[in-house]
Amino acid sequence: MSAKKLLRDALGPSELTAGAVAGGYALAAGIWILVSDRLLAAAPLDVGTLTRLQTLKGWLFVATTALLLFVFIRRALERTRLTAEHLSASEEKFRTLVERSLAGIYIIQDGRFAYVNPRFGEIFGYPPEEITGRLSVDDLVAPGDRGKVGENIRRRLAGEVQHLKYEFCGMRADGAAIDVEVAGMTTTLGRRPAVIGTLLDQTERNNLQKQALEAQKLETLGLLAGGIVHDFGNVVSAITGRAEILALDLPPGSPARRDAEEILHSAQHASILIRQLLTFSRREKLESVSLDLNSAVRDCAAMLRSAAGGAVRLDLILEDGIGFVRMAPGQLEQALMNLVINARDAMPDGGVVTVSTRRGRLDAPAAPGKPCAVLAVRDTGAGMDRATLGRVFEIFFTTKPPGKGTGLGLPTVQRIAENAGGRVEIDSLPGAGTSVSVLLPLDESSRAPSA
Repeated sequence: MSAKKLLRDALGPSELTAGAVAGGYALAAGIWILVSDRLLAAAPLDVGTLTRLQTLKGWLFVATTALLLFVFIRRALERTRLTAEHLSASEEKFRTLVERSLAGIYIIQDGRFAYVNPRFGEIFGYPPEEITGRLSVDDLVAPGDRGKVGENIRRRLAGEVQHLKYEFCGMRADGAAIDVEVAGMTTTLGRRPAVIGTLLDQTERNNLQKQALEAQKLETLGLLAGGIVHDFGNVVSAITGRAEILALDLPPGSPARRDAEEILHSAQHASILIRQLLTFSRREKLESVSLDLNSAVRDCAAMLRSAAGGAVRLDLILEDGIGFVRMAPGQLEQALMNLVINARDAMPDGGVVTVSTRRGRLDAPAAPGKPCAVLAVRDTGAGMDRATLGRVFEIFFTTKPPGKGTGLGLPTVQRIAENAGGRVEIDSLPGAGTSVSVLLPLDESSRAPSA
């Protein structure tokens, strides 16, 4: 390797340029001194004149050197200023890009966040300074996904993959679960490995996708139900009528009568299913009537107790003066029947079902913040976890064994409530039972129930 190449490797471009300028100046200065001295020595001058010329030459050399230094220093300072301004502008652009990004940006090192931008903090509900250096990655990840997130970070730091994109369930500061999409890559920070990436809150997108899927299911169900449900209803009506006649003709307690009653019970269950299918197959809004809510609940209490069965106690707690609601005929009874049957099935060993009414506030597009009637059905069953609660309104979703549930009960109740301008709320915890509340706008124009 030549000395010239060694010198280039040891010095940078700036040092080489400065060295070239210094070398050129030294060469020019040496030539000037040599030539000027020889010219003066050859000239026929007396000592005094020669001394004055030597002094003048020295001052000229100093002035030239000072002028050159001034020019070079001024140019160097100007370059430094321009470089500093360029770096400052670049840093400002970078800071603006990162600080105002619509995506969360993060750097993870040693299992903690070395940096997060404001959007990252907004997504998780924390100030950025509270996340940086204080919270671990696990603090922002739902327990069920911590293993996946930790393994993906390990793979990147170990060099198994450079880029990785995936989704996980995050946890906000208020405890709410969010759907998060993250894309990251390996980098270095302070000469140590780190992970840098972007993060997006996809909760709304996923909810819209679920709603679109539910709409497709509803449309499919409507097409299916609209085509067969009436014919099926006629068949079930014939079976119900024949089973009732057969049961009346058989002596009480006989095996044949028990079989007839079982046929009747199955036919009644099929009738409930038909009404649920009809609820989804109708595209037009049904004509509603004004109902005294408490009176309507009392009128169907006997039917509800029969549906609950002997092992379940049904209690009514009806607040006085609830008032009137507007609903399509028969849909209040259908909603109550669905809720009581669900409550009964959640208590295979028996328990208590409480049907209650009270006044409340409705936060719905049809009546935002207005007084409403709340019809609630609470059971003492096993309850549901958060994952199950998130799916209870999905068409055909059921926690019951095959052949025991249709997955239409709660979606039917939700559709009935929406048709009446209300909504449904569910409160449940594992081991603490379930409470389903149907919030219905009050019909202030009515003071007496309509037929």
